[in-house]
Amino acid sequence: MPPRQTAPSTPSSARQIPAERPAASATSPAPSMSAPPLNGAKLINIDPKPETTGNPTDGIDLNIPLETSITPRLEPIVQGTTRPYIVNGETILPMSAITTPFIQTGHASWYGKKFHGRKTASGEIYDMYKLTAAHRTLPIPSYARVTNLSNGKTLLVRVNDRGPFGRDRVMDLSYAAAKQLDIIRQGLAKVEIALIDPSQVNAAAPLPSSQTNTKETATPAMGTLTVTRQLNTLAVNGIYVQVGAFGQEENADRLQQRIFSIMPETQSLVNKVYNGKVFQIVLGPFQDHALAVQAASQMRDQLQLPALIFSR
Repeated sequence: MPPRQTAPSTPSSARQIPAERPAASATSPAPSMSAPPLNGAKLINIDPKPETTGNPTDGIDLNIPLETSITPRLEPIVQGTTRPYIVNGETILPMSAITTPFIQTGHASWYGKKFHGRKTASGEIYDMYKLTAAHRTLPIPSYARVTNLSNGKTLLVRVNDRGPFGRDRVMDLSYAAAKQLDIIRQGLAKVEIALIDPSQVNAAAPLPSSQTNTKETATPAMGTLTVTRQLNTLAVNGIYVQVGAFGQEENADRLQQRIFSIMPETQSLVNKVYNGKVFQIVLGPFQDHALAVQAASQMRDQLQLPALIFSR
């Protein structure tokens, strides 16, 4: 199922129009690419038309109850949703399995009544009153914890669609999810996405909708690390590499110990951080982006760890 798209001309600072779904066209020419597409990659062309004119919430029935919580469960990956696809000349390779830790930070938008009742990439019918979301690469279906970083509100969503594309966004939320995360009015918010592994009992526990995190992050200075070191926070100005995020601190400790045992030279760089939601294992700070890229490559090559580079 093609993903959705917003009008490129809409400024993000004044944006209230929900995300737009592109149209697939088998007859349209392929976009120019810097590299040849993968064999079997599906070409998706973008229709940049906005979803609506006027207020995107007009016509939404406020009397219909919103889904407020969900419980992750093991589900088979939908056949066909793991195939690579091409959008705007970019080849995208979806994940084929639930692989955690996966943490992503970026902007999320929402899509609503125009797509209500239409099929999603999973083949399911989109219900804007359910806690669902679209993502470019996460398995379909899968579950993720989404946190609005501007207000601390957090909830679980079920990923059952592909998107977003065209703008700098990492997720399209259903109306129900966006409403409870307080994203409707602005139309866009910076969020943190954490993939959930339903096979882990603790991570799969239901999370009430719109829960606000009140625990503040500690701010001790970084120093020489040991396996039993206390929690750290990160310097305001710095480049970091995240290699893990866990709901249970002991899982973070196990990863930290694994890194120390295989790559003891990294002890002075490894930080265990609690951000109010999860315990993160983060390397840094690095003086420049090139050093962070080198560290991320080492984590991937030597420990098979997913690495996310970010700055503060």
